[in-house]
Amino acid sequence: MLTLLFAACTVAPSAPVAQSIGDPAVEAETRLWYQASTAFSDGRYSAAIHLYERYLTTYPKSRRAMEAHWDLGQAYEQMGEVAAAVKEYRTLAGPEGAPPATMSSYADRALHRIEALRNQPALPAGARSGHTALYVSFNNLPPQSQVETWARQLSAQGISAILLDASAESSFTRAAVQPGGVSVGQSPELPKGALFATSRGPVLTDWYSVIVPQAHELGISVYAVLDLFHAPLSDRRADSRMLLYDPTRRRVHPWTQFDLLSSAVQPLVAQLLTDLIRSGVDGVVFRARAENSFAYEVSDGVLRQFETQFHQPSSEVAQALRDRMALRPDAAAPVSDKTLWRWVGWKARQELEVMALLKKHLQKVVPRLRLVLEVHPEALSNPTSALVNYGEDAAEARRRGFDLLLGGPSREASDVRAFAGSFKGWSRDVIQSAKGEPQTLPQGWVLLHTPAEHGAGMFTGLAQQADELRTPDIRHLVFVPDSQGAIP
Repeated sequence: MLTLLFAACTVAPSAPVAQSIGDPAVEAETRLWYQASTAFSDGRYSAAIHLYERYLTTYPKSRRAMEAHWDLGQAYEQMGEVAAAVKEYRTLAGPEGAPPATMSSYADRALHRIEALRNQPALPAGARSGHTALYVSFNNLPPQSQVETWARQLSAQGISAILLDASAESSFTRAAVQPGGVSVGQSPELPKGALFATSRGPVLTDWYSVIVPQAHELGISVYAVLDLFHAPLSDRRADSRMLLYDPTRRRVHPWTQFDLLSSAVQPLVAQLLTDLIRSGVDGVVFRARAENSFAYEVSDGVLRQFETQFHQPSSEVAQALRDRMALRPDAAAPVSDKTLWRWVGWKARQELEVMALLKKHLQKVVPRLRLVLEVHPEALSNPTSALVNYGEDAAEARRRGFDLLLGGPSREASDVRAFAGSFKGWSRDVIQSAKGEPQTLPQGWVLLHTPAEHGAGMFTGLAQQADELRTPDIRHLVFVPDSQGAIP
């Protein structure tokens, strides 16, 4: 077994935690703002309109008033109420003919939206009750000179959100990896680096500085897709990564994933994410494990934590993993089975706790930021298998306020109704309340496969299809084009 080197890990926050203000009037304003912005981010535009209007009536001189008018206009656009949207933008832009030098950034953006709405029909109905999202891999990006035209095409087709790779290794279209590090299909090695500006690792091209402003100009939200286990960090230390235990040979091998339970890795990931949200994204999607090897991923630090908490030697974990590998389908559970479930359950909770602390930190910086966890479909259909293979606990993730994206292999449209049933009844009461802090209502997202044969017309009808498939529990549908070239 491994030599145990590290003590128990804790998350080192990269910013001080804000203290409660304690003023009831300020807390009431903050709560109402949070409710309005969360409704907007959820795609509940009718509720957002009501809450933003109430906010502006109650706090007309708030420092957030301009942002509220802007979001209110955006919500009216999503509902297809162009006249009401123009009225909000006109409030920001001021009287026609006002000197440009006196205009705020919101006023300038509002003028652009007024002009665009004069020449553009209302959004299709598919964008009005939740996100009709398009996933864009690094291979599908257009030339940067064509981003504005490309974004207008998406908007005209009813696309209300873009999910964009934050690094090449985060791609939903990357080849699946099996234990042992062998890629299915042996795709070419992906380029290393981030697609956003960061000082924490190599940068390929800063696409976010180009796409986010253009998308927001058209009322399209942008979500960054990031694989924390393969984050684009410049950290090359061997002890920052997990090892893979091979029960048959009783040996460990180098593995591909960062160790999120390492106290050395956590602050680097927090700083990387802080750089990412500075790009102005509306949310971040954390990729699920690509490898079904969760139970066999070990490190000196993680094993030391387990021993400290349970007073159980790591050799017993190794024995449980060997017993599981040798177990026949019709055999009774071995005595070591309790150790196995203690190990995977504890490790999954520890990783989720790290992600929850990252979520808390990021939402202090950007309160309306959505944090979405991708899970494999078996996290709902076969939770015990998902826990052992991928370290996923869908119910616990939702209790902590994460949205869930049903990923894995891209779902066909016919599967959405079946998966929606797994979400039914998961409502506000599953969220663990934190005293004095408003909680985000989790939402369900589903990936949908979009065949390449649609060609240049591949977006036609997506908004209508999304509207037909959307359910009260799964509001957001993400279309994944089956295409290797730039999206038309």
